Amino acid sequence: METVLFDLGGVLVDWDPRHLYRKIFTDPAEMERFLTEVCHPHWNFLHDKGALGFANSIPDLQHRYPDYSDQIAAWMDRWPEMMKGPIDRTVHILEELKSRGNVRLFALTNWSADTWPYALERFEFLNHFEDILVSGREKLAKPDPQIFDLAASRFKFDPRETLFIDDNEKNIQQAREMGFVTHWFREPLKLRRDLMEYGLL
Repeated sequence: METVLFDLGGVLVDWDPRHLYRKIFTDPAEMERFLTEVCHPHWNFLHDKGALGFANSIPDLQHRYPDYSDQIAAWMDRWPEMMKGPIDRTVHILEELKSRGNVRLFALTNWSADTWPYALERFEFLNHFEDILVSGREKLAKPDPQIFDLAASRFKFDPRETLFIDDNEKNIQQAREMGFVTHWFREPLKLRRDLMEYGLL
């Protein structure tokens, strides 16, 4: 195994809009409705894919849901509060891999171009990667096979010699179909065991 390709959110970064919206909503059921029907996962995905930008999408959503205008504005104005912090035990694994010096480290993340600067500003461990491919900048997002092809060509790695780590099952399935070795991330201890099995730790 020559290369490890990390996802970020859910693997190295504890990102969840609930970290923010629990501070805003007093009723958990209303918060869940808001995150299911207003600022819903597909709406967020379209930003990650680069199909939407917050400068236009926030006012559009406020027009459609005027009763939630302030809560919608918070999605961008208070976006950093959705990042609780690093997932420390996974970051420690990344640091161990980096210290070994015999494996190439990259990241492939579904992340909007608008909010990516917040991650760069906050997480020093991102410097451990040789390079990072950000979906919102490329206007492609996992699990589209094109973004995996782009990562392989840009970073010059062989998928068959690359371990791809992601917490999203659809992304894992797509990568596996394309010849990657995969790890469906659930918790750091299992990741550590798999990396040891592959001789990477």
